[in-house]
Amino acid sequence: MAKFSYPGSVGLAPMAGITDKAFRTVCRLWGAQFFFTEMISAESVLLQLTVVERMLPSVDEKDTAVQLYGSEPRKLALAAKKIQHRASWIDLNAACPVKKVVKKNAGAALLRDLNRLGDIVKAMKDACEKPVTVKVRLGFEKNELEKIMETLIFTGVDGVEVHGRTAVQMYSGKAEWNLQLDKWNVPTAISGDLFTVEDIKKALEISKSKAAIVARGVLRKPWIFFEIQHGSEPSFEEIRDMFLFHTRMLREQEGEKSFYKLRQFVMGYTHGFANARKFREAFMKLEKFESIERAIQEFFNHFLMNAGENMSVKEDGAKA
Repeated sequence: MAKFSYPGSVGLAPMAGITDKAFRTVCRLWGAQFFFTEMISAESVLLQLTVVERMLPSVDEKDTAVQLYGSEPRKLALAAKKIQHRASWIDLNAACPVKKVVKKNAGAALLRDLNRLGDIVKAMKDACEKPVTVKVRLGFEKNELEKIMETLIFTGVDGVEVHGRTAVQMYSGKAEWNLQLDKWNVPTAISGDLFTVEDIKKALEISKSKAAIVARGVLRKPWIFFEIQHGSEPSFEEIRDMFLFHTRMLREQEGEKSFYKLRQFVMGYTHGFANARKFREAFMKLEKFESIERAIQEFFNHFLMNAGENMSVKEDGAKA
């Protein structure tokens, strides 16, 4: 197997309920260089639940990792082997701090039992022909990144994504970037509090990581990858057209009820626009895709008629 490296310097981080195929496609078009699926339970793969097929990358999706979670080495190894043909590489979630995941001794709970974490990665590596990476936090209750990295490197892990908080911190406080990740002989990616292009540049410089993966920052501004690539924001028309494209793709892939899912993206697509709050309040009440598309057209066309392509038209302060 050729030595693994992340397929670029900036990618889309895995987010449950967010990084489905539609959103991965949107981020690819905006300029993201690599991607992760939502986390998929090893159990659901082995039970062949129908939802798994929808969550896996399609054959034409390049540079996309499938992220698995669980707590049993054998099950994770079998699941990884079963779906590896759909993945550019396999990623193990050892970072999710959500209670229902931790209660199953999965996600960030693996950081409390490094022997188990090591056994899981070894089993997955033995079962897979594809590279295996792991997403971690600094530790469960305290910073134990040194021990975590030593454990993972001993297993022959191919790469590590590091969120700069402990599990008990959840998303509170400021993520730590000063981690000297270049001292480890393995590709690394930094994560946590990457909300702007400047954040991404600083995190890469301070952490000494090879790549950065953006999570909540891309929800606040879906076109952040465009900004990284072009050094400027896209036009109103480009944002409108991508919002409409996302809407139509989600409907096609997940059906008429997926308008509920679309609601979590509306704040990002309208971030910084005047009267965005009023639009979002109305948007949340829409239940037909025809009404949703019409509302998007009307909202953005208002700016095209009255403000040209001047992206400085914003609400006051944090209201946007």
